[in-house]
Amino acid sequence: MQRGFETPAWWHSPAMDRLDRRTRRTREALYAALATLLRDRPLSSVTVTELTRMADVNRSTFYAHFQDVYDMFDAMRAEFRMTLANVASEQAGDLMTSGARGFLRSVYEYFRDNREVFTLVFGQGSNEAFFGDAVAVVRSCCLDAWSEQAGRGDADTGERKRILEYRIEFAARGAVGMARAWIEGGCAEDVEWMVEQTDALIAAVRDAGAEMITLAVRRANTKEQENILDYIPEGVT
Repeated sequence: MQRGFETPAWWHSPAMDRLDRRTRRTREALYAALATLLRDRPLSSVTVTELTRMADVNRSTFYAHFQDVYDMFDAMRAEFRMTLANVASEQAGDLMTSGARGFLRSVYEYFRDNREVFTLVFGQGSNEAFFGDAVAVVRSCCLDAWSEQAGRGDADTGERKRILEYRIEFAARGAVGMARAWIEGGCAEDVEWMVEQTDALIAAVRDAGAEMITLAVRRANTKEQENILDYIPEGVT
């Protein structure tokens, strides 16, 4: 089988590890072949014939695992998202206690160790789905860690939630965007430098979000006081 790189670590997710060795090796070969083909063409141009030829797998074997190329791509995405979530969850507690550095370090090391394949899957077009999956994982971790901010004070819960969600969306897309740019640049900067820069971005967004929630609480409390005064007859105050 001819392929441009070895099977990356992120394909060895718990789901893959539960498969028997023969099935796992077949899927790894197909995944590697698809990632190689995506170097110079969109997913819509990849055929089962060229995919199985590159992976040295029979067409009947391919269809025993997947319905079509799109189904296979979705399976790759699911494996990637599961593995990234496992990597991130190991340090997600730091977001609630000591900050984001441990969490970010784990994610950056994971990307660095698989940088060759991520150079492909973080591309544009159909591969943009992987970017969205990475954003979803970071977003989920941040929401879990910062959800307490939305429960503080007496402001309207809906407004607090919207403030927090928009801020986290900005932070998640910014952080993953920085990681993608770093990968596309060949991981020229070391992990600790990237952790420092990304942590500064997330901290700024987090703190600004907390400040906006505080202002929302103050506005709501002021409005509540005004409503109370509206019901007090003149001269009583």
